[in-house]
Amino acid sequence: MAVLIVVVLTCGVMAEAEGVQYPVTVTDDMGREVVISSRPERLVSLAPSWTEILFALGLEDRVVGVTTFCDYPPAVEKKQKVGGFSDPNIELIVALRADVVFGTTIHHKVVTELERRGIKFICQKASSVEDVKNNIRMAALIAGVPERAETVNAEIDEKIALVRDALSSSSLPDVGKRTVLYLLWDEPVMSVGPKTLISDMITLGGGVSIAKDANTDYPSYSLETVIAANPDVILAPDVPGGAGVDPQTLKNKAGWRAVSAVQKDNVRLVEDNLVSRAGPRVGEGVLEMAKAIYPELFE
Repeated sequence: MAVLIVVVLTCGVMAEAEGVQYPVTVTDDMGREVVISSRPERLVSLAPSWTEILFALGLEDRVVGVTTFCDYPPAVEKKQKVGGFSDPNIELIVALRADVVFGTTIHHKVVTELERRGIKFICQKASSVEDVKNNIRMAALIAGVPERAETVNAEIDEKIALVRDALSSSSLPDVGKRTVLYLLWDEPVMSVGPKTLISDMITLGGGVSIAKDANTDYPSYSLETVIAANPDVILAPDVPGGAGVDPQTLKNKAGWRAVSAVQKDNVRLVEDNLVSRAGPRVGEGVLEMAKAIYPELFE
């Protein structure tokens, strides 16, 4: 995904001291040119990733609404809830007098209703860490605080540099070559395709996804295909409430014991929110991946 950001310089309002003049025009993931005529003071987030981005940019005082799934940072608990991730309450968003609503491509049906009522909608979809950084820049520009984006992105880059340095200085013979199955579910086997954020994190973490040639974002495989691919490492999201894959249960299932990762006890959980949320903690997500793929490098 490439986010096109165009700043329209007119006799607009100067935002803070960072040199942004309004109106500002951005092109989002739905291919829509969205014109922000003045500095938005009331922001609503319809995704945990956007909520984290807005808070990381120091915009928490302007955030007036979030979803029930937005749980980080802790201060978000005090914010007005506007419904779930896929079913936001449009009337409540309108009542909150939102200037800009940040959402994802899943919210395409919400866009028309909000814009009909004069509320700007920004759509986000991130398929890589670079996409996330671009989204952070876009949010900062819209809010009139572009310099803050570079601070947040520098922290992401710092974490990734730690991983890169650890991999490049390693004497392990298989560094950069360990094959990985990211297991969203095991019955049926479901993984992540190459155009997903998680797949990009696996690559940045020094792994080689066995689904790197898939032509869909969430490919399904037979157990026989997994056995043939014989991944060195199996990773699964550590989902709150234990609703995901359980490594011990997987090890005891017939057929899985033929996989190298199971035989060598290389089935590990990674923190779901770090690796799946397209927000400011993606650098930590890459580090989480690297530690799970090459634990001996980070002991």
